[in-house]
Amino acid sequence: MNDRIGVGIVGLGLAATAHIQGYLSHPSAKILAVCDTDGGRAAAFGERYGVERVYTSYSDLLDDRDVQVIDIATPTFLHARMTRQAAQAGKHIHCEKPFCRSVAEGMDAVREVKNADVKLLVGETYVFLTSHMKARALIMDGAIGRPLQIRQRHGAWRRRADHELHLSAAARAWRLDGEQSGGGRYPWMFDHAVHFFATAEYLMEDATIDEIHAVVAAGNRGGRRAGASHDPYATEELDIPIITWRYADKERQGVWMRADPLNGKYDMMHGLSTTVVGETGMIEVLGEGGHNLLWEGRQQHLILHRAGRETVCFRFDEKPDRVWDSEISYYGQGHVNQVHHLLEAIRHDQPLRYGGEDGVHAVRCTLATIRSAEEGRPGRVVEVDEGFTAYGEGDARAKSTQT
Repeated sequence: MNDRIGVGIVGLGLAATAHIQGYLSHPSAKILAVCDTDGGRAAAFGERYGVERVYTSYSDLLDDRDVQVIDIATPTFLHARMTRQAAQAGKHIHCEKPFCRSVAEGMDAVREVKNADVKLLVGETYVFLTSHMKARALIMDGAIGRPLQIRQRHGAWRRRADHELHLSAAARAWRLDGEQSGGGRYPWMFDHAVHFFATAEYLMEDATIDEIHAVVAAGNRGGRRAGASHDPYATEELDIPIITWRYADKERQGVWMRADPLNGKYDMMHGLSTTVVGETGMIEVLGEGGHNLLWEGRQQHLILHRAGRETVCFRFDEKPDRVWDSEISYYGQGHVNQVHHLLEAIRHDQPLRYGGEDGVHAVRCTLATIRSAEEGRPGRVVEVDEGFTAYGEGDARAKSTQT
């Protein structure tokens, strides 16, 4: 492909400001158009990044013949629908996570993508973090023997003092809506758990999670606390601070534990950190917002421990995260890696590392978590019906196809 790949971005919030760095830094891409229902926001975004074509109608963006890739960075309830429409228009697609709100909604979009023979990358940035990719490479190379256990630790995300959020509270209110967010009574969990499950399989040699058990904590003792600073979340009455799971390979297990201001618990480790335990060693690695992974008094990004051998530490030379006060560049290099992966796959017609069916599976794991919390018992992922949603009864496929 000799010509530069024309890109159009729809939904000009926080994710778009991260995605755009990937396109701007790739020599084969050109951002031709931006789109948002808020005309003022769209005009300001276009002016900020030198994009001349500014749309307030998604249909108009799809009609732009010069645009070959649609980058969908809109609220969750629009993801599957917009993916279907982009595929029908013959565009390649980069879609933010969570990819869908139900299995049915997601698989309808996947089928449209396959019928159109276009590429779809779901924006699961955790599998594109430099630290996680290095951990994966070490694991696949046998550095710790066969990986058997995952331990994820989620502490507070701390925003950089110099980061300014350009969205109003009203523009972020969809995150609290049970149907629009997809999360029902658990909007925070639905928005973020796809990350944790994707990582849990990525760092376990792609082993499939089979059974999930959510441990629920109720009540906030009358207090109100703020969560991640770029989100409108406040203290939840129902919290899921611990999730355990078992893989299809019964020797393998995982656990995720959360302690941050939103659920009123303290952890000195910030952001996500993951420990992968193998037969002959273990890896400790930082993820989004990660900080305070120490070895001999020094901050590290990844630590490799092996039985009978010296510990090896890794740091990655990357620009600082644009949002978090963190050791890891998530709103930065992680998104750049992700976008570059899509562009190279288009240029060379290569398979994608994380596609539509992967995004649907992560949502299914998240729905299994919410169902476990509601029913107070473990549940198998495959038992989550295609039409099941976290926000109530109804045909999710029918709702998703109303355009």
